[in-house]
Amino acid sequence: MRLINRTKNKNNIKIRKMKKIALALAVVLIAGISSGFANHPVDASKRAVAAFHADFHQARDVNWKESPKYVQVRFNLENQVMFAYYNHDGSFICLIRNILTTELPSYLRSSIKKNYKSYWVSELFKVSNEQGTTSYFIKLENGDGSLVLRSENEGEWRIYNLPDPSAKRNVTF
Repeated sequence: MRLINRTKNKNNIKIRKMKKIALALAVVLIAGISSGFANHPVDASKRAVAAFHADFHQARDVNWKESPKYVQVRFNLENQVMFAYYNHDGSFICLIRNILTTELPSYLRSSIKKNYKSYWVSELFKVSNEQGTTSYFIKLENGDGSLVLRSENEGEWRIYNLPDPSAKRNVTF
């Protein structure tokens, strides 16, 4: 009889230990999952955060960066990576997203094909601001170098001079 009781006690101890381990793993797992969904910025302006959540409430994989002039939010929306910029007071500056050449208005795409035959597209993105202005930026490259063009409000392509990287300037939108 004593042997049976000892075996039962050992089994009960093992079961209790397993339950504690399972409970601890569950707590760790839940904490990890909930922190992934929270992803609140540490230092970003509360007004910018509120504005972003109002504008892009279905955004996923949200990452925040703050500078003295603006708050940058990198996020996924409808399986596309986008960047939204806000002033610290929560006012929207612009939305930037990479696009394919097929997403360009047809006359802009035709202009690239016609005037820049020896170049390939290395970057292409669309910038939209609250005033309704849409700009396209395209970086073209060939064996001799690269060129950046800009089209604003679906106008013609113009050469866009990038700021000198050695000059200490702040980029403003």
